[in-house]
Amino acid sequence: MITLLISSFLILGITQIYIDNKRNYIYQQNQSANLENSRFALLLLEKELYKAGYRQLAQDSRDFVFKSSSTDAACPTFSAGQIIRPTTNGLGVCFRYQRADVGERDCHGDLIANDDPITIRIERVGSDLNCYVNGRGQTMLSGLNQITFEYGVDLNANRQADTYLSASDAASANNIVAVRYASLHESESANVALNTTNYNYPLANATATTATDKKLYKSVQGTTTLRNIAP
Repeated sequence: MITLLISSFLILGITQIYIDNKRNYIYQQNQSANLENSRFALLLLEKELYKAGYRQLAQDSRDFVFKSSSTDAACPTFSAGQIIRPTTNGLGVCFRYQRADVGERDCHGDLIANDDPITIRIERVGSDLNCYVNGRGQTMLSGLNQITFEYGVDLNANRQADTYLSASDAASANNIVAVRYASLHESESANVALNTTNYNYPLANATATTATDKKLYKSVQGTTTLRNIAP
């Protein structure tokens, strides 16, 4: 009887260790995925936005290179010389550039076919972050809970952002020189955290939000200056 009791306790102990280890593994996997997705989102946005407004020949005016265009139906029509605009739904950003050389690839990893300017749209669709090239889309990452874009406008013609506007306020702006973005990433598994967690979104928000579930959340933000914006 005593032997049976000891055996039962041993089995219970081993089972509990297995459950704890499995829970810890799932937690670590989801935490790692959140970190990787958040870093990739920042790298993608920074890398692509750095290209906005690039012209092969710097002496060519923006109006000459970037003509009036409506290549992507989800982007507002670009007027001549206009480089960057919020998407029509406010969930993403649209911008244009020329390839730097014949070996340059777009956000899909495809070679850019010619020297014609291409229109890039980076936008949240559901829980995915998609990148579109002239209207053709591809999912870059999943697990995106929210994303926000703000647009730095130059009020003094010195190529520096004097104030940041929301997507709706920047819809008609022609003097955007920087983009600030914040993204909130969530774990794939629904019951990972032991308790509900708090997060600040955007990071600059002093008031924390309490999650309504037991997912893990990761909030990140960044700012990219549009270095190719010049008269």
